[in-house]
Amino acid sequence: MTEKTITYLHKAGLSETKACVNAAAKRARELGISQIVVSTTSGRSALAMAQALKEAGHKAEVIGVGYSAEYAAKWGAFSPKIKAQAEKLGARFIKGTHILGGLDSAVASSLGGVVPGKLVAATYYTFGQGCKVAVEVSAMAADQGCVSAKAPIISLGGTAEGVDTALVLTPATASQLFSLKIHEVVCMVSGKL
Repeated sequence: MTEKTITYLHKAGLSETKACVNAAAKRARELGISQIVVSTTSGRSALAMAQALKEAGHKAEVIGVGYSAEYAAKWGAFSPKIKAQAEKLGARFIKGTHILGGLDSAVASSLGGVVPGKLVAATYYTFGQGCKVAVEVSAMAADQGCVSAKAPIISLGGTAEGVDTALVLTPATASQLFSLKIHEVVCMVSGKL
């Protein structure tokens, strides 16, 4: 038997980002994880992750995953200033279509009904929006060849702003999503009992 610590946050959002990235940096150091994928709109969460790794004395590549052009126009894009600060700490950035939205959203809005991607997303949402986002950005990074589907990473997702969920997982590409394996929950928002 193995016992591990999970950091439970009291609420979702920006105010919990520091606690989440600190928990992720600590676990990355303990496990020797070499890549961390972070959902980020402005680049702020990726910068926070890179800073937390530096403070923890662990070197790992931070990959900030942002919105595709369509979603970035609605909800925001990388800030050049923040992105540059994160890149100085070794982070890199990619953008992509959400694998659990994308084409399924077009079908649902045009033709109606429940589509597979929405069912999968709803299942991950039972663990919180951050869980769904962490899974999704890990697959987006795998689709672009930034992470391997053969090695564990830590992936962070959030709710609205900031990050509030960190998972140790072995990613998969979108076409192989059901081979993705979540090994540990490092941090998440606790549900009220």
